Amino acid sequence: MKLMIIPDPHAHPDYNNERFRAAGRLLMEEQPECVVCLGDLADLPSLSSYDRGTKGFEGRRYKKDVEATINAQELLFEEMNKYNARKRRNGKKQYRPRLVMCVGNHEDRITRAINSQAELDGTIGISDLQYEGFGWEVVPFKQCITIEGITFSHYFTAGISGRPISSIHIGHTLITKLHCSAVQGHSHLYNHAEHTRPDGQKIFGLSAGCFSHPEYSESWCRDTEHQWWRGIVFLEELDGEGYYDGVKTITLRKIMRDFSSDVS
Repeated sequence: MKLMIIPDPHAHPDYNNERFRAAGRLLMEEQPECVVCLGDLADLPSLSSYDRGTKGFEGRRYKKDVEATINAQELLFEEMNKYNARKRRNGKKQYRPRLVMCVGNHEDRITRAINSQAELDGTIGISDLQYEGFGWEVVPFKQCITIEGITFSHYFTAGISGRPISSIHIGHTLITKLHCSAVQGHSHLYNHAEHTRPDGQKIFGLSAGCFSHPEYSESWCRDTEHQWWRGIVFLEELDGEGYYDGVKTITLRKIMRDFSSDVS
C-alpha cells in the first residue's frame, strides 16, 4: 500500500485554493491506495475565539469559510473526477482511494460554538463542510484511526490533562509516549523519529507539517509560522505492522512548481 498524508491544509476565504488543485494532480500521478488528511482542512476564522472582538476580526463570515472549504475539496478531487468520468464512459475500472479525514481543532470550532451558544444547535454543524459527501471517512476530533498498523490523529494527548503531545522533537515524543507508529498534524512542524521494539519491529513517530497557503498568517500563529514545513508526505509499501519501505516528502513549493502555474 501507498498512503498519502495531507497535513493541516487550512482552507481560508482570504487565501487562494490553487494548492488543492495542484495536490489533486499529484494525487493522480501517485495514485495511492489511501489518502489521510490530518484535519484542519477548514480554517473557519469566523468561529475563532482567539481574536474575537478585535479589529482584525471584522468582516469574517461563516458562509465564506464553508464555501472556501467546499471549494478546496472540489479542486482536490477535480482531476480524479475527470479521470473516473473517462473510465466510466469506457467501461474501465475507476480510481477510488480510501479517504480518511481526522477532524482537527479548527473544525471543532463548530462544536465549541454550538456548546457556547445553544441557539446555534441545528443551524450549523460539521456536516456543513460536506466531508462525507466528498467521500471522506470522518474520524471525530481527538479520536484516532489505525491503518496498516499506523495510528493517525489530528493530534495525540498524554497524561490526565488531555493536552496535545508537543515537543521540538515531537516524533521521538510520540514514540516514547504512545509505543506505536503514530502520525499527527496540528503543530505544523515536520519531525520524524524511528525506534525498534524489543521484538525487532520498527516503529516511527511523524509530525507531518502542514499544507497551508505559503502566506497564511493569523493572529494565533503570527511570528511562528516561519518554523512550519509545508508539503505532502507519502508512506510507501506499508508492511501492515506499522512500518514502510519508503518515506517521500514533497514540499508545497515543488508541488506548485510542478503541478500549477499559480502560487498566489
